[in-house]
Amino acid sequence: MSWTLCVDFGTAFSKAAAAPRDAWARFDPARVRPLMLNHQGEGSAFLLDSAVFVDDTRILFGRAALARAGADPASKRAALRSFKTLLSVGDLERALSSGVPASIDPHRMFSMRDLILLYLSYLTACIARAVAADGELSKGDLALRYAAPAWRSSEGVGAHANITRLFGEAAALRLQFGADVLAPEGVDIQRARAALDATRGAGAPDMGLIFEATAAAAYSSIGLENAASHLIVVDMGAGTTDIAALAASGGSLAEIAEARVTLKQAGDFIDGIIANIALESHGKLKTAAQQAEFWRVMMADMRGFKETLFATGRAGFRFDKRVVKVALKDVERDKDFRLFAGALTSAYERGIAALRERALADGRREVHAIAVGGGAAAPFIQALVRRQPKSAGKVKVIARPATPAWAHAPAFNGNLAPVFPQLAIAIGGALAPESMIAARGGVSQA
Repeated sequence: MSWTLCVDFGTAFSKAAAAPRDAWARFDPARVRPLMLNHQGEGSAFLLDSAVFVDDTRILFGRAALARAGADPASKRAALRSFKTLLSVGDLERALSSGVPASIDPHRMFSMRDLILLYLSYLTACIARAVAADGELSKGDLALRYAAPAWRSSEGVGAHANITRLFGEAAALRLQFGADVLAPEGVDIQRARAALDATRGAGAPDMGLIFEATAAAAYSSIGLENAASHLIVVDMGAGTTDIAALAASGGSLAEIAEARVTLKQAGDFIDGIIANIALESHGKLKTAAQQAEFWRVMMADMRGFKETLFATGRAGFRFDKRVVKVALKDVERDKDFRLFAGALTSAYERGIAALRERALADGRREVHAIAVGGGAAAPFIQALVRRQPKSAGKVKVIARPATPAWAHAPAFNGNLAPVFPQLAIAIGGALAPESMIAARGGVSQA
């Protein structure tokens, strides 16, 4: 069988999913394959921590990298993260050739490009392991894609050749490292340096690029009798909140450029607000060292804390024999949060206005709204996509659920639905037909 496999870098987590090549025309939820990339024991098996840590003698990846980076609260050492943000910059070639801070690479042995290649070798090894463990995928023919934000469409497509070259060199690195790249202790630092030099210039694979908003439109429309022909997507990840609108007409899907917005505040920004409120509430941590330790411990458990806060409106955190409580209303009253919420609402309403005009021109009286990403379940995000803003005029806004009904299919044993919003882009990218691809190809093999 022929399959399509799509990789979503994410900011905090990388994800990948596969679907049959003809899934768009003959959809069967049981055939969707979210890949279990994470074998390091914590968190969801579908979410791979995007992190690299340059230790004294080893390069660590994923959860092991984050654990090592947080092992010494007094240290100024840090793991490299936010690969998606870097790979989406306007001048990618310049960004890749830049150096990295001493806090990330105290040895001054690696460029930004080197560390991204090392991470991609780890990511592709995790993908290869997941494919090998699936009896059908391992025997099938795989076409590769990756998802990227269309923050600047022309530049996003222009960077495609650079990104496929990175994947090609990362695949060559993976072969050099073998199974060692998957070991919790990572790979030897000198071996990593030599392997990077040996694989430079390796040929790129034939990969497709799909914009994230297009992937969201694909997964939200498939399997529905009344597909969303005019759609606005709010994607709140860890590093950015992106808004995009799309319209389907005549069998093609086009982005509405006037609606596209990227806000530099997202999940990490909300985490910081919550942690600061909790720190202030504690009230008895006076020294910088005490406050740094509080911040470190709370951030390590922030995901669970935030889920409880969003679900119930209140959450508690135990530190230094005290229970610190944070209420959702405290977050919503925060000055920085209000500024972000105001900017997000304004951007969303402008996007709705642009989508309304396109829908009316196409003879439609309704548009659809959907939230994706790790922040999709946040109450203020859900309230945003469920409201009927004045900018919609007489066009009805219909909210689509972040998790479609088919994600609850028995074939997934209850494992997919809880993390679907974070996997949505990878799954949508795998399901989308070839006509939705923004760029195709790579560099010819040498």
